[in-house]
Order: sequence, then structure tokens, then C-alpha cells
Amino acid sequence: MYVQTDLHGHTLHSDGRATPEEYVEFRRQLGMKAIAVADHDLMAAVRPAAAAAARAGMLFIPAMEVTAHLHYGASGEEQFHVLAYYPHAVLEGFQLEQKFLYKRGLKVQERWKELVLEWLSGLAAEDRELLDPAGELSKKPAPTFPALQSMILLVVEKKRELFESFRDFHQRFWHSSGPNKDLFGWTPEEAIAAIRADGAVDVIAHPTRYRDKERTAKVIDEAKGIEVYTSRHKAEVAESFRALAEAKGKHWTSSSDDHQNAKYAMPPCGTPVRTLERICKQTFKLESILTI
Repeated sequence: MYVQTDLHGHTLHSDGRATPEEYVEFRRQLGMKAIAVADHDLMAAVRPAAAAAARAGMLFIPAMEVTAHLHYGASGEEQFHVLAYYPHAVLEGFQLEQKFLYKRGLKVQERWKELVLEWLSGLAAEDRELLDPAGELSKKPAPTFPALQSMILLVVEKKRELFESFRDFHQRFWHSSGPNKDLFGWTPEEAIAAIRADGAVDVIAHPTRYRDKERTAKVIDEAKGIEVYTSRHKAEVAESFRALAEAKGKHWTSSSDDHQNAKYAMPPCGTPVRTLERICKQTFKLESILTI
């Protein structure tokens, strides 16, 4: 049995364009039964998206896409993403806000604001005034400061010629050449350990993306699950990962990895009920949303 899902997509709180409410409404119109927002390294969209999903009668799964690295600070450095899926019950009270990765997300927001303001300070006065008149951006608290996609859109709208400067500068945020080793200098195994310590389920995001295939295979062996269906996987690639997941007894998921900057790629298959039950720890009644 499978449930029609989209368990990986982004909002304007990271590198998407949609508000949390728009994100949920779009999937409601598609007939989705279970969804998650999985913004990069923060959970700012979880509460408003969960409220919108509740109004729509959809199962909402709190989630995050955690950034780790292969070969951090060495030749072949590349980002590696692990999805963290929390049981629906963490939305009760303030359980979510007590999670380690949630608190890490608050640090990510603070550091992002610092990085963007550093870039702005290096611009010519007229360009700085164009992008940040009267220092309005610096007055915004970190949780409402424009995230990556919003900043890109602002720069392109105000002065497209500054885009390359911003692109080259902001890449330091995750890279070992930047100041955030404590946040992003994790191995995938360290990310998995943090996810499990938080009581969440770890799923390797878009596993075909990573260049070091041998290292990726080792991480897959360690992980609880694999993202099988995603916009980054061609049909034959997805089927190969589905076969791998089933052969190794792994959980697997079906998602879009939607950023709202390209045509939406509808997941061609749902997520197995047993995966959703594992994520939700069987605390959420799934019978009403089952599909064949």
C-alpha cells in the first residue's frame, strides 16, 4: 500500500519561492495525502505549513534537509544532504522548538543574516543604498531576514549586474572556505547521528547527485531510508534505487524536491505506508489516507 506524497520541497524560508501556505495549497489541489516541507537546515516553515495542512485535512510531517559534506576542506569537497523526518506528535506543545536541529536552524538564520550584511558592506555606497535603503535589511530580525532565493530575486530585480558577486560570495556560507564549519562541516554519518538523537528518521536525499559513488554507497548502508522518487532522478535511476532500498530493507520515499523555479515534477509513485508509519511512530491514524 502507498500514500500519495510529496515529502521534500522548499519554501521562501530557504531556496524556494512559495510561502508555507502556498506550498500546502498547491499540493492540496494536486490531491496529495501526506506532505512535508524540507527547507535547508531550518524549520521556520514547519508551524505555518502544519497549520495549513491541518485545515486541509492532510497529514503533515515536520522535516528538514540537513547539509553535511563529503571530504570537507579537502579535494573533492561536496555537499551531502540528509532528510530528517519527525513524528507528527512533535508539533504538540513546544516539543519541536526543543529539538537540537531546530535550534541549529536558528543559528543558521543568524549566520545567514551576518553573511549577507557582510556582502552588502563591501558594495559601493550607491549599490548598497539600492539594495538596502536606509539600512532596512539590517533592522530585520534573523527569522524574517530574506533567505537565499529571496535575496537572489532582490539582487536580480534591483541590479542584475551584482548577481555574480552575490553568488560567489554566498557560496562561502556552506563551503569550508567560510566561517561555518561547526554548522556544515559534518560528515553524513554525523548528520545521521544528530537526526536520530532528535528522534527523527534519516533518509538520504537524491542519492544519484553525489560524485563520490563509493562513499555514497557506504552512507546509504548506514541510513534508515533512501529518497527514491525525486525530480533529480530519471525513471530508470529511481527504479534502481527502489530496488536497492527493497533489497537492503530500507525505507524509501517519493517527493518532488520542488523549489518553484521550474515546472513541477509530480512524483510518479506514492510512499509506502510502512515508511510513513515508521516516521510517525504509528501515532497518526493512516487508514483514512491510504491509496492503492
